[in-house]
Amino acid sequence: MNDVARLAGSIGLRPAQIFREIIRAGSTRRAAKVLGVTQSAVSQHLKQFEDAVGEKLFVRDGRGLIPTTNAIEIYNRIDRYFETLRHIEDELLDSFSATRNTLTISAPHITCLAFIPKLALELDRADRTLELHIKAQRYDQIAHSLLTGEADLGISRLPLDERFFQWLEIAEIQNVCVMRADHPLSRKEFITEGDLVSEKLLSIERQYAANPLGSRVSGPRRDASAANIYVDSVGLGALYIANGLCISVDNEFNAKQYEALGYDLVIIPFRPTATYRYVVFWRHGNEKGSKYADLVRSLFQKEYCQR
Repeated sequence: MNDVARLAGSIGLRPAQIFREIIRAGSTRRAAKVLGVTQSAVSQHLKQFEDAVGEKLFVRDGRGLIPTTNAIEIYNRIDRYFETLRHIEDELLDSFSATRNTLTISAPHITCLAFIPKLALELDRADRTLELHIKAQRYDQIAHSLLTGEADLGISRLPLDERFFQWLEIAEIQNVCVMRADHPLSRKEFITEGDLVSEKLLSIERQYAANPLGSRVSGPRRDASAANIYVDSVGLGALYIANGLCISVDNEFNAKQYEALGYDLVIIPFRPTATYRYVVFWRHGNEKGSKYADLVRSLFQKEYCQR
């Protein structure tokens, strides 16, 4: 499709808006709830939109509706049009009311234990009038929030799409192994894949894992009885590890956040390691995001790169 704007105009804004909300919500049911309409109305508008495009835009699986490659491209362009309309509406409203000084940060759940509270304090010191909003999300959701304008600033790790985002690299982080202090492996200088053959491991669900070791540790064949525990969010691991259910191969930044919980855990280097490039990032043109990026980077490096 060569002209999404013309398509949206020809069939009306409502089907385009509903298509956009289905992408964001992941299902017609959740989209209907957000929009305050019936699910059948959402489905009818989706069919109208797909008929105008000339192809199916979603594949259905157990998790809901999965957008096709073309659907994502259409969404990205339509979203920019709706964001433009939203900005126009905001400017009209702001012309009749006092401008709110707000900043919305999207960051992994785990950072809300220690890093984000410290960042909030620094932001408050820099500007006492700032109204701060925090969105604790998975890595895949963080990029989406910035792309849709729901957040101004994000903390994540590469890769990111340079067509949409700008970033400052804030650290290179290595892999570590996290376990209870009384675990038999806790006195080792470093942990290898061979050490984990019979260990129960905490893993991030494959579709959410940017870490090649995050879904399953490769290497020697593991004991069939050593079943993994799978979670869908970075930050849930400490609770399972602290209760002695498993150990985890994570990165050093995430592992150090667990210290805020006060559990008796140890962090041991993992070899061979992987390197993660953490960044603070913002969408092109978002001045609020770029304004505070240096402050985030300096605090991050002070807290985690000079120990």
